[in-house]
Amino acid sequence: MKRTLKLALSAVLGAALVTPALAQDNFPDVPDNHWAYEALLRLKSNGLLVGYPDGLFRGARPASRYEMAVAIHATYVNLKNITDGLQKQIDELKGQVGGNTGSGDTQNLKTALENLQSEVGGMKKWGDDVAALRRLTDTFQKELQDLNVDVEKMKTDLKDLQDRVTVLEKVKPAISISGDANLWVGTGAGLEGNGGLNKDGRFVGAQTTGGVVRETSFFQDLAILHEGAFKFSTTNEMGPKFNATLVAGNMLGGNAQRGAFFNQGLPGQGTYYFEQAGQDVYFQDFSVKFDSAVAGLGFNAEIGRVGYKISPMILQRPDFTSYFANDRWDNGKYLFDGGIATLGLGKAKVDIFGGRNNRRFSTNGVEINSYLFGSSQNPLNFSPDRSAGVNASLALGNVGNINVAYLVFDANNPAPINATNFNRVQVIGADATFKVGPVSLAGGAAQTELKRNEKSRLNDDNGSFYVKGSLGGDRYGVTVGYKQVENNYFAPGDWGRLGIVRNPTNIEGFFGNGHFNLSDSLTLRGGAMILEGAKTFAGAPVGSFGTNTDITRFDLGLDYKLSSNFSVMLGFEQTEFENVVGVAGKPKYRWYNVGFGYGIGDNAMLKIGYEISDHVNDYQTLGFGSTSPTGRYQGGFFTTQLSVKF
Repeated sequence: MKRTLKLALSAVLGAALVTPALAQDNFPDVPDNHWAYEALLRLKSNGLLVGYPDGLFRGARPASRYEMAVAIHATYVNLKNITDGLQKQIDELKGQVGGNTGSGDTQNLKTALENLQSEVGGMKKWGDDVAALRRLTDTFQKELQDLNVDVEKMKTDLKDLQDRVTVLEKVKPAISISGDANLWVGTGAGLEGNGGLNKDGRFVGAQTTGGVVRETSFFQDLAILHEGAFKFSTTNEMGPKFNATLVAGNMLGGNAQRGAFFNQGLPGQGTYYFEQAGQDVYFQDFSVKFDSAVAGLGFNAEIGRVGYKISPMILQRPDFTSYFANDRWDNGKYLFDGGIATLGLGKAKVDIFGGRNNRRFSTNGVEINSYLFGSSQNPLNFSPDRSAGVNASLALGNVGNINVAYLVFDANNPAPINATNFNRVQVIGADATFKVGPVSLAGGAAQTELKRNEKSRLNDDNGSFYVKGSLGGDRYGVTVGYKQVENNYFAPGDWGRLGIVRNPTNIEGFFGNGHFNLSDSLTLRGGAMILEGAKTFAGAPVGSFGTNTDITRFDLGLDYKLSSNFSVMLGFEQTEFENVVGVAGKPKYRWYNVGFGYGIGDNAMLKIGYEISDHVNDYQTLGFGSTSPTGRYQGGFFTTQLSVKF
């Protein structure tokens, strides 16, 4: 903004101003928490208030009220001249455009338009300054009138200017660009001649020779991964809205023994290191959303590459990246190329969705988001080509919600199971939640069925259910419940982890978790499960559960917030198995964790973590053809993540 007030503003705008109630011409200093202090400094920094002709601001000197009035009026005149000048430019450009036959010099017109756009854009920053000037005008109204200033016209002009600035502030660019960038460093080292095993079932600080896992050093295990995501969104309030997220980095992909994070749906169990994959690019989502109405019903539709989830027991993508925190990877949504249509009537809502589930490749040919059905230890050999579903929910006032879903996943080629084959997985389930005061109740049940077209192939021991209750207060929260997941339950959900197994089946028993705020900065948290095998099957494979199987799991954690931007976390987790089919002894998993988080401004976070794994008789990795020479898996795993949002 032009600085045109050097002669007009001879007033001193002090760092200490008097309250409007004081009437003397010269007033003493007052504390700098007066509302006008910051306002006047901001006006000066934006070029509206200049100070003395010698360039000094002299903020510590008391100013007379008449000096203040002169400064305020001069600032108003300057703003008025600028806005009148902009209007003159607009009128001149209209004349040029109207008289342009197409053969003239368009470069001058283009330059003038760019200059005008820049000056008008700069007005968006005037909002606080104009508001401050209006308050100053009210405060020094008497002195302005003594200077023969038309105060009422000045107030009217300032209000009009503020309204125009408000309109400008609401103007958005056609496309909004945001996103995040992440740098991840991970490395492991074995202990006591053994390699370690992290919670995602990946060997750390380990190498294999002849099928035997052995110790390696931090230097040998080092991996440096990076990824950037750019989200493009249209800003229009009416009409179709477009969203797309373009991702580039070396985290996606990997081979049978090494790799980064594979994709956003499959575990990396039984793999070594976190070696960076090749540089890759892919669209995580790419869709257009429409809002409309059908027969008086609220209606919207989203078409393209979209994501959807329902609940952990029915449809929710597991998080196989426990050591990498990112909303896009951890949101639990399964991706598909198709559409989601939503109908709403009052408190009821129905989602109808469907599309293609495979052949969504990155530029390197990596499937972006595979579907996992059932357990990660013994997944169902099924890769759907298409899916469709209906999810209906009903809000019960302010006290609860009921949700019912029906899903169908279909493949072109049959998959074998139990000496037969199938090409379809069907899921039907329901959830309900209720809350009254500090008490919450929830429950759900679901069932899966394997089919060959319309003919049932597996419809036994295929259900699940859970119930739980929660009690919460200002400083605490506790949840207890009971669940059962039968052996042939194959929903693509995310219902828990035992050791390194995600979505365990053929289990039943109790679970609970809670937290207690010891102080405003210190929180104690913990959880426990006491489970057993739900059923014994003749000829059950090694590593499966039977009615004699007992499983106990517990975890403890302590979170300490040292300051608003620095926190520390301590954690311990143990899972123990007894009487696992074909496994001697009591396999036991233990992890010890320490983590640090440091906020770097409002949009960046640095996280550092270190984990020690100490497992006895790790039967669950036998399926990957690797064993430990001592029957133990011990190692340290160090991770660092720098995340920046923009």
